[in-house]
Amino acid sequence: MPDTLFNKYGGFETFSAIASNFYKKVLDSEQIEHYFRDIDINRLISHQTNFLAKALGGPDKYKGRDLALAHANMNISSADFNEVVELLEDALEEAGVEDADIAIILSVIGGLKQQIVMR
Repeated sequence: MPDTLFNKYGGFETFSAIASNFYKKVLDSEQIEHYFRDIDINRLISHQTNFLAKALGGPDKYKGRDLALAHANMNISSADFNEVVELLEDALEEAGVEDADIAIILSVIGGLKQQIVMR
């Protein structure tokens, strides 16, 4: 039996695919795509995959900046954060992640809101 959500769903390969699908959704979102213009999406997919791995009990390979610093000048609203969470939920559902596990993952992400939302 897997001891972490990261292992339960297949590790880096699965979460990389989830992150890739998630960013496709982000770039299609009229509400939030402007935050990601002129950004290296492949780099973000790698960061997101490593961040999810760390957050879900996998290896700590996250080398990105502190979340508060990375988002400090972006003026992200609560509504924009919520859109990101909804798109991540969609990507997790499409990957076959169980509802109870999605709730756990979204709880982890929701706990980061104060570090990301600036207005």
